[in-house]
Amino acid sequence: MLSPLRVVRFRCLLPGAALATALAGPASAQVADADARLMDQVMRCHTTVHGAPRDALAMAGKLLAMPALPPVVEIGAEGCRGFARQLLGQGDASLESAARLQELLRTAELPAIERNRALQMAATLLQRNGHTGEGLQLLETMLERGVAESDVGSQITALTGIALIRAEQMDDPEGALHYQQQAIALSDHLRRPPLPQDVMLHYNHGYTLLRLKRYDEAERAFARTESIAGRLSNQDVILHRIRGHRAEVQHAAGRLDVAKAQFLELLPWQEHNDPLGLVVTLQRLARIALEQQQPEEARNLGERALAVAEPGRFPDGIRDSLDLLAEISMALGEPAQARDYLRQARQVDQARMKGDNLNRLARLQARAEQALDPIRINATQEASRDRLLRNAALTAAAILLLGGAGLYLRMRRQQRRLRELGSTDVPTGLPNRREAERLLDEATSVSPGAERHAVLLLEIDGFKALNDQHGHAAGDALLRAVAAELVRNSDQHDHVARWGGATFMVIRANTSQAAAFALAGHLCRCIERLQVDVAPGQCLTPGMSAGVAPHPLFPGTRASNADTLRVAGRALQVARRSGLGTWAGLWGLAEGRNVDAYSILRDPEHALAQGWIVIGGGRPMSWAPPRDGATPAPAPREESRAQNRVSHLP
Repeated sequence: MLSPLRVVRFRCLLPGAALATALAGPASAQVADADARLMDQVMRCHTTVHGAPRDALAMAGKLLAMPALPPVVEIGAEGCRGFARQLLGQGDASLESAARLQELLRTAELPAIERNRALQMAATLLQRNGHTGEGLQLLETMLERGVAESDVGSQITALTGIALIRAEQMDDPEGALHYQQQAIALSDHLRRPPLPQDVMLHYNHGYTLLRLKRYDEAERAFARTESIAGRLSNQDVILHRIRGHRAEVQHAAGRLDVAKAQFLELLPWQEHNDPLGLVVTLQRLARIALEQQQPEEARNLGERALAVAEPGRFPDGIRDSLDLLAEISMALGEPAQARDYLRQARQVDQARMKGDNLNRLARLQARAEQALDPIRINATQEASRDRLLRNAALTAAAILLLGGAGLYLRMRRQQRRLRELGSTDVPTGLPNRREAERLLDEATSVSPGAERHAVLLLEIDGFKALNDQHGHAAGDALLRAVAAELVRNSDQHDHVARWGGATFMVIRANTSQAAAFALAGHLCRCIERLQVDVAPGQCLTPGMSAGVAPHPLFPGTRASNADTLRVAGRALQVARRSGLGTWAGLWGLAEGRNVDAYSILRDPEHALAQGWIVIGGGRPMSWAPPRDGATPAPAPREESRAQNRVSHLP
């Protein structure tokens, strides 16, 4: 398996829009009896859309021009037209198709399976065009119906929709992977010939693994995708995208010329058939040009990518193109232009996953998990049998306690408030260090052999200098903004606390090494994009370094707070020593369970060679300790970092 030593950022190529298209499976018997010929044309349209979206658009238009179409035929044709439009970069027209599908849902009497199919198509079209909240609302409706009617296909679609949002709009591929694996497990139990949705399901899974740099697993997923696609027709879009992903693996391995040649081979086909794929290929070519010290060529490629992404309404394509152009502008010595690109990118972020959307996503995730958990369903049924007796008992108790309830509740509220004040950091509203230590103590009580947690220490780069230059009020505003961003970009079950000064702690329970390292990189990138208005005309853009350690350090051992914090602190130092704005992590393996933490930290590279640990980082870095008598190299000055990002507004 390849082990790249640098960060490779690529997103926005999960073709979730096409996924729902493929879910338009065989028509119901009612429709087939009524007009089999028309429904057969609808199915050909959906099968064609992945390989030849222009042909599919023409087929859909011809169908929709016919008078007095049955509602099911019109829904299928409109869905095909919407996905063809989206794949061809016609974002506004694609949204018109989504609106028409919803109108048909309100006016037509449809069988349950056809209604769910229409919901699936409309929801995915909305999500792919940046209307996350509306898409989530439709997914909720569809999942509720699917659970009530024991429709496994609807559950698979809901899981896939959740994964799409987590991967693209929350930049959380590890979180997406969980839901994709659930969807694949459900799909594998369905006894039927391969369908286009199987291609999309395994392709999305492979792409997520690629983003996590799990290249061997990604290649297996892509090989399975190709195997299924080979048994179907009109899968050219997916097959060309897989070629692009394999070229990106070459790029990650440092074979820039090989990767560049493979990307250039894709461009002519994508220019005519796959605008979204074209955006990503142009972005990847721009990064290669930047690495080859050709910033002007990189800018031309980045501007081309943005010019395709904006009219196509590809939100992630726009976001990543703006990020890329900001980086290129800094390389060209144009900080004002870079600042403008970053501000535009931030506006794209702010328009996406916000309060109600996040709450809706959480409800959808919980409902999907409940629908797939037989034990929980059984428990719910048991609870319903006892509800009347329990309610009667509670009512009697309430009557007896009514007299003293007011005073008792006031006392409880006061006690709870005192506890909260003692465990909360005032400037940020996060749990303070004392509460973080308590949370670590809870994790320490886990018995050997059980799950392992990830502990991240994250520090704002150059915070003291920023605080001295702009004042303590600006420093507090920066701390609050960073705290909110860490919470926003962590999972709902993660613990985020202020450890002290400019250092924060994130604890993720029951996770893996790959997930912990991915979380560290994700949080560093999110903070790097943050812009904090601290005064009129002053906007701070902080960086963040992170260190990662497992808790306990080795599997099957008793967790030690001291060992975990020592390792996480050392990882944070390594990250800072490598140039700031990145992360480093150390993860103990079973082979090292008899080695103490001091021996590991004395020479981590020796421990790595012995197979005791895994280490990782966002860029090349050395874990070797300073030589005896040598002065440790100081962390790079904050001014040097200005070459890579905008540090503040004058």
